Amino acid sequence: MPADVYADDDGLNASAAALERPGLADFHIVADADPNVLLRIGAILNLLNIAPRAFHMETNAEGLVAVHALVDQCGEHQADLVARKLGQLTCIRTVILQHRRPPELSSRGS
Repeated sequence: MPADVYADDDGLNASAAALERPGLADFHIVADADPNVLLRIGAILNLLNIAPRAFHMETNAEGLVAVHALVDQCGEHQADLVARKLGQLTCIRTVILQHRRPPELSSRGS
């Protein structure tokens, strides 16, 4: 994924990202109910190159949409980058990211 200096990607170290174990990225997004909001959010999530395990979008009476997207096999640095890029969209009000790492495998001696 190319670095974006406006999203503060300068601090990301490629070797640290390569060593990180992928986990589950849980995005909670609130945005203005613009006609193209689904496409804008989808284009940013597409940067992960992984189809979301779950995606739910709901519109309320105040003209806002709530989006919940779960992306499996996603590294924490990648998820953080995507959350920051989502936050740059003018239609986005809030982005909350929760990243859960898979449980550690116990090593068994033989």
